[in-house]
Amino acid sequence: MARAAYWESYSATATDFWMSAEFTSLYDADTPDDSVPLAPARDHDLTDSHAILQAHYAACWTEGRPFAVETKLIKPDGRLLDCVVHGEPEFDANGQVQRVFGIVRDATPETSALRQLAVSEQRLADFVSTASDWCWESGPDHRLLPYPKSLDGNAALQTVASGGKARWELAYAPDEEGSMALHRDDMEAHRPFRDFIYTSIGNDGSRIIISTSGKPIFADDGTFLGYRGTASDITQLAAARTLLDQRTGALEEAHRLGRIGTWTHRLDTGRTVWSPELYQLLGLEPDAFEPTYEGTEPYFLDDDAARLLKIQKRVLRTSTTEATDIRILHTDGTPRDLAIICKAEISNGNVIGLIGTAQDVTDRKEAERRLEQLAYTDPLTGLANRALYKRKLADLFENPMAEHGQNALYLIDLDRFKEVNDSLGHSTGDSLLIHVAGVLRQELGPQAFIARIGGDEFAVLTNSPNTSVEATTALADRLIAKLSVPVELAEGEACIGATIGIAILPEHGATAEKASRNADLALYMAKEAGRGRAQLFEPMYAEAVDQKLDLGRRLRHAVDSGGLNTHYQPQIDLKTGRVIGFEALLRWSHPERGPISPAEFIPIAETTGLIVDLGHWVLRDACKQMRGWLDAGLPARTISVNVSPAQIWNGDFEKVVATVLADTGLPPELLCLELTENLFVDHTKQKVSTTLAALSKLGIQLALDDFGSGYSSLGYLTRLPFNRLKIDRSFVDGIATVPEKRKLLGGIIALSHGLGMSVVAEGAELQAEVDLLAAFDCDFVQGYAFSKPVAADQAAVVAAEIERKPGR
Repeated sequence: MARAAYWESYSATATDFWMSAEFTSLYDADTPDDSVPLAPARDHDLTDSHAILQAHYAACWTEGRPFAVETKLIKPDGRLLDCVVHGEPEFDANGQVQRVFGIVRDATPETSALRQLAVSEQRLADFVSTASDWCWESGPDHRLLPYPKSLDGNAALQTVASGGKARWELAYAPDEEGSMALHRDDMEAHRPFRDFIYTSIGNDGSRIIISTSGKPIFADDGTFLGYRGTASDITQLAAARTLLDQRTGALEEAHRLGRIGTWTHRLDTGRTVWSPELYQLLGLEPDAFEPTYEGTEPYFLDDDAARLLKIQKRVLRTSTTEATDIRILHTDGTPRDLAIICKAEISNGNVIGLIGTAQDVTDRKEAERRLEQLAYTDPLTGLANRALYKRKLADLFENPMAEHGQNALYLIDLDRFKEVNDSLGHSTGDSLLIHVAGVLRQELGPQAFIARIGGDEFAVLTNSPNTSVEATTALADRLIAKLSVPVELAEGEACIGATIGIAILPEHGATAEKASRNADLALYMAKEAGRGRAQLFEPMYAEAVDQKLDLGRRLRHAVDSGGLNTHYQPQIDLKTGRVIGFEALLRWSHPERGPISPAEFIPIAETTGLIVDLGHWVLRDACKQMRGWLDAGLPARTISVNVSPAQIWNGDFEKVVATVLADTGLPPELLCLELTENLFVDHTKQKVSTTLAALSKLGIQLALDDFGSGYSSLGYLTRLPFNRLKIDRSFVDGIATVPEKRKLLGGIIALSHGLGMSVVAEGAELQAEVDLLAAFDCDFVQGYAFSKPVAADQAAVVAAEIERKPGR
């Protein structure tokens, strides 16, 4: 209750005034007195205050002007009293002032609160002015990159700025181990983070408290590049917060602190009162709007009204202060973000209501949402990216799944996309990906979650009520059909396809990790079955697929770590008996299972795309070995290397060959590349003929391998620059006993010679077969009748033994 006293004066020259009894308490007088002098403090520092009061008092008598003057009074004990003196004139019938009266109000609480607020604001300004911020980056290994500029600070700050380590590799406070582990999980999961606070400790024991925020950065193909973010030295700010927390109660309850967007709620009346600024904040008129819960509830977005009400009840129950962010609808129809602070109002130890503030933080929230969108959106297609896909899948399992309906995860891999990208250019590839995203949106609708999780890989999450497994696979088949039609782009027509793996959730995975893994296994099974199809996950095949995937991983490791080797099988000239060359054959020994048959690991390499790396590895290793034999003085012999169709389609293969020849120094005429007939299946003739012509121009020999075992066409032999034809072993096996095979074999050899090509027969295991091949005028032969494939250190010895045999 305000402390005030009433006074009266009947003369302009009077020095003593009549004062009401309340002045005794206000002035701290010992006894009440009806005639107390209303004189300002007569202190040399207060002469201005005294003169102002006297001037206003005199003007009230002479001119009839009311006044209100802030001044100070000296109490009997010498203490100063901050007060406001109000005066009003009373006029007689002639308009002359006959009496001046008014009140003296104690203003000490207000001025004290203002002084405390000014001191606190100055202290906060000092802290902010000394704060420092800097930007940081980390690589894919999460180690901080060195800060490029000089930072002023202690050894702890310099340790951070010098980079070279991840945060969890730096020395930090022992009690932060748990929070640091969670931070590491966030970074290794490529999640953005905000305001992570930790303590860095320097070699000299110095400390710095750092607040840091960051977001993951990805390349266009989804490759994780590292993090970018900002950091602040909040060591002094942390100390300031401790001081400010001690004054929070006084600052929140000061009248001037909450004038912008303040509100109060009293329990005794049940009434809520808003400040005028809060009405303006929401575009409402104070005279036309009553801020009740029922009146304000329609303006809240989502469930924020109920959430705020729950927070307010908790504050009343616990007598604490809480803060939250809500979204509310402005009267102009736009959503606004408000930062709400809610505090219990306490009187005499009892909670009597709530007080709080509301601040418009729409701009900041919009900026945060834009940053989050950048962090979770694929910039090319506008779909969700891999990071958001992982979070969405994890959220699906964290929340109870609907009892009715079916969740399905589709992993979509585009077929032949790389070929289009390489042949028509990356801009065409980008246009094609945008087209695919549009098809998926159109076919799946807004209810489905669609993400681009890799270069040409997409993921879809659906939830459909009462949908059967048949309908789920039918949807996948429809997507494949829509994605497998020719697409007209600016750069030309592109034709791709799609392969889809499906997992039903949670039937095919009780966790996000298992669901993603099983959908990936289903995709692998679909690719194994021939691509261009959809495959539902089948647990019975999972173990076999797992073994193949494990072989693929082990094979990749063998390529990277040097776990492969090349064996060589001699090729013999049937007319001279001399070894005219070797076929290079890849061999791999599994670290646990031992030697693995090429018939087992080559299909896996083709499925995973590793066949390109394997082919390049064998090519380089074989050319290097033949160069070594030449340098050792051994006879010049051809080295034959098998080439996968994927190598032809993986960019400029002729440049790869030219580079290997240049690096190893092998004469081009000693290299023979063997290509199988499936090179011509599903590929344009122009690409094949252009590449083979370029290879022939280098001076190397070209052989059509496994002739007659697949998509045979005599047109290849007349149109493309092949030097040799290799007859598949199926035509050689049994020629000693089956007359029909002898006729067919003889016809193939005669045809090849007629076209000017030499003939190599594979798989001869019996001397009778060798003799018949010689009788048919076959040029060269290789097979177990002469030697199995042997290691490089044995090949020269085996060749010499073959040439020393009688009749050779």
